[in-house]
Amino acid sequence: MTLTRLIDSRRLPELRSTIRSLGGRLRCGVDAIALAWCRPLVPASGRRERHARLAAIHADSPPDLITARTALYAVLTGFAGGLATLSAILLLRAEPAIVTQQTSRIGADAIALPLVPTAAFAGGCSLLVAVAVGVSTYRLQWELIDRRAAARERRIDRTLPRAVACMYALARSGMPLPAVLRTVAAHEGVYGETAVAIAVTVREIDHFGADVISALAATSDRTPSAEFAEFTSDLAAAVDSGQPIDDYLHQQHERYREAAVDSQQGFLDRLSTAAEGYVTGLVVGSLFVVTTLTIVGLVVTDTLPVLGVVTFGLIPIGTGGFLFGLDRLLAGRRFPAAPHDHRGPSQRSTDPPGGHGQPQPTTTTRAWAHQRSMLRIVDRLSRWRRWLRRPTATLAANPWLTLVVTVPLAVGWIGIAIEPPRLSLATLQTATHPLSIAAIGICGGYAVAYEFGAARRRRLTAAVPAFLDRLAGVNEAGLSVVDGLDQVADGDLGALSEPIGRARRDVRWGADVTSALGRLARRCRSPAVSGAVALVTNALRASNRIGPVAAIAAAELRASQRLARRRRRAMATYLVVIYVAFLVFLGIIAALSVSFIPAIETADVATGALSTTGVPGPGVGRGGRVAAAVDPYETLLAQVATVQAVCSGLVAGRLGEGRLRAGVKHVAVLLVLAQIVLRVI
Repeated sequence: MTLTRLIDSRRLPELRSTIRSLGGRLRCGVDAIALAWCRPLVPASGRRERHARLAAIHADSPPDLITARTALYAVLTGFAGGLATLSAILLLRAEPAIVTQQTSRIGADAIALPLVPTAAFAGGCSLLVAVAVGVSTYRLQWELIDRRAAARERRIDRTLPRAVACMYALARSGMPLPAVLRTVAAHEGVYGETAVAIAVTVREIDHFGADVISALAATSDRTPSAEFAEFTSDLAAAVDSGQPIDDYLHQQHERYREAAVDSQQGFLDRLSTAAEGYVTGLVVGSLFVVTTLTIVGLVVTDTLPVLGVVTFGLIPIGTGGFLFGLDRLLAGRRFPAAPHDHRGPSQRSTDPPGGHGQPQPTTTTRAWAHQRSMLRIVDRLSRWRRWLRRPTATLAANPWLTLVVTVPLAVGWIGIAIEPPRLSLATLQTATHPLSIAAIGICGGYAVAYEFGAARRRRLTAAVPAFLDRLAGVNEAGLSVVDGLDQVADGDLGALSEPIGRARRDVRWGADVTSALGRLARRCRSPAVSGAVALVTNALRASNRIGPVAAIAAAELRASQRLARRRRRAMATYLVVIYVAFLVFLGIIAALSVSFIPAIETADVATGALSTTGVPGPGVGRGGRVAAAVDPYETLLAQVATVQAVCSGLVAGRLGEGRLRAGVKHVAVLLVLAQIVLRVI
């Protein structure tokens, strides 16, 4: 009982409820002030345009309230800016010595403030600053709203082809259009922002009693995507004209599929240009700069500070900027992940009868609450038990768990390997190798777990079209879905064979097909499997004839997989280029360390020996100081190689597979190559 009370303590929920209540009251007060005082400040001329911009971002508050909040925030920031300006001017007027002291540091005379009354000057400047800051804040907030609308437009355009394919498949099975729209809207995890946009249509139909044509027209007016607006308006026109919906959706599906094939080449061309730009600018260019600065530093003058800025500033910042631009380029090629049901059994099946998750006010309420608490404890312990029973699957699904082991080991290794332990230049010079080894261990463990899970997901995705084709074939042959699933499970489906077998076992033990397929999606945790299950289960609600739906879904998945394979083949060349460029980078560093630096040291020693006899020598070096400067330059070259390995690895993963996490394995490999070369030289 004590453990139950400890885990199911009511104090924390009560505290959260209190904080939430106070936050709600504070927000209501702010909204009341905004509506009462700041709403009249907003001009009425652009009201329709502002409402359209807010509808484009799917704002959850009334447009007038958001506009009033925007004006209130602008007034507050303007007042703060004006007050700060007023305080600064009055401080400078009261303490002229501060101005003289600050200007003398930069070699300038004291700033002469205008000979006007202090109050008038301070008031005028603060008023100007307040107006400028307020107007800028107001415009900035609307600019951010426009950016949110543009981002939502990209997300809608990205998921619209998949949603249209689903709608076509469901309409082909005989499902009416309102049911098709409800089905797509209910699967936001699969169809992303398009499902959210279609949910607006469903809300108009279900909550406000609008007909399908009016609801589609309203959605077309509110969406920020021109592509989606055209699709919904044309769909409304097709419904109004009496044209078969499946014919129109089939035309749109074919159009989007052809457009995807046509746009793939342009996308690959842009990606290739970006890869060439990275290799030229941030690999070859940084190599040229580092080589030049090293030679100049050893022969002419000290360049260690500049090399440090290039190593720890320009290369990481440039790589970060490139990754940001690459993220914008790849934004149209990402798809939402499949939703996962992480609830335990007690959360899905232990609600009291008729309670819908809330205990009823009966005499058994206290006992029922106690049972729920115990079941929550069992669920938590069962989750940990499953993790411990299947450590490989757990790490594959959650690669970050490797950090729990590798990070403490890496910290211990660094603490043992680095002497002295306090932060200093000597520590930085001796820490390069231990830090690299620690990074290799951390990245290697994460990469192994991540690649294991990614390989499993790829195998599952590759097997889904074959499963759908076979299910469509047996269904078209006259078998029911239950019999078809039983027959398909007997075949070889690769990575899907075991999950399909478990789904068949669920059906044999009394579960309905929809529940069994839902468990299949939760076990696989793959977007492709979740999308296929969503199509099949929703087609089952309309008819037992799911053959056309499954065939359409299989064709759509195969087309997507072909495009993905083309992209991987195209990017494989640039992955090789990145590796070769990094090897050239290491080769130049090795040449500098093995040949050039020893030659400079020898010439410097010879110059010093000749100067002691009074005979002028060749004059190479910096007056006998090269030997003292060699070690810092060699250390910095090793650090350049390490930083370049991390940056190039992340870029390689982002280019090759579209995910930054996929670059961790490239980071580990490049760090290993760098350490091998550096240890050899």
